[in-house]
Amino acid sequence: MNVYAIPIVNGVLPRPDGGVLQGVFLDPFFANILKSAGVGNDILLFPLSADDQRAYPVGVLARIEDLWMDKISQDGGAMALFARVIGRERSKAKSFSLSNEGLIALDLERIDIHELRSSGYPVICGAGWHPSGGYTTFGSNRKDVEITIYGFDLETGKDVAIVGYLGKELEAEKAHTVEHAIIRSLKNYSMCTPKTLRVCMERETEELKWSVEFGIAKKLPEVFGVTRSGICGNPMTQMASYYLSEEFKNQIESGENLLDSLTTARKKTVSRLTNEMDISSRKGIRELQGLKKGMFHDDTPEEMKILRRVITKFPANPWD
Repeated sequence: MNVYAIPIVNGVLPRPDGGVLQGVFLDPFFANILKSAGVGNDILLFPLSADDQRAYPVGVLARIEDLWMDKISQDGGAMALFARVIGRERSKAKSFSLSNEGLIALDLERIDIHELRSSGYPVICGAGWHPSGGYTTFGSNRKDVEITIYGFDLETGKDVAIVGYLGKELEAEKAHTVEHAIIRSLKNYSMCTPKTLRVCMERETEELKWSVEFGIAKKLPEVFGVTRSGICGNPMTQMASYYLSEEFKNQIESGENLLDSLTTARKKTVSRLTNEMDISSRKGIRELQGLKKGMFHDDTPEEMKILRRVITKFPANPWD
């Protein structure tokens, strides 16, 4: 089956089992695709990964319920095409074709998330909800790891979450990396598979190491823990924020101007952190120590069989 297709940059897809979403389409090319498809017909909505800058071919086949033109803002201005769609099923396109008519998804096949999980290929579905954060907890001996990913239902706005009880499957540091990678994968691909999880773990740790290296080298503690997926909650990041505010206040009270106070506060914050956490000042070493000691992340690659087992510890989606 071939259908019209539209990439979704922010990864927002309707639930495949009847979820309803409404949105505005400002780009005339994609607005014309919707018009060409027409009310009552199907269209494939699929993620356009911010990391890869390319299409991820697994999306949601949705039926166009309504199309209408309306003003973008209440105080007038330009008109735009609005659409309301209802999700029907998860689908994968074998390839895409671009023509004068628009973007076409070719040889569409149905994907059943639960069947994939039952057949030994675990998947977490990100359609119908948006992951906004997470946290990792563990027992007193740093075992019995539990990961929570929380967010909200795109249709109702209600809070939702998925929880994975990993037991002793991973060490706490590796679990923290997995937590961030799951969020990143769901945001990029509206799905988390063993393959996307491993890729996102690598990207997340590289960006965290860069944040440490850049933050220390440039005396900018506010960049510690900042990646494309958000801000990592860890001791180093939290202490950096607290120390920076404290040092800035002290400099202002001592009579320094705003700019000089901020510069001095940044330098003192980086010095305090590296001394207290015993992080080296040597390039190359400091980024690894900052990642492991300061942020509790482990950057060693994980075996695919372990990542498969990790994903099975989570439900397929927040509603299961």
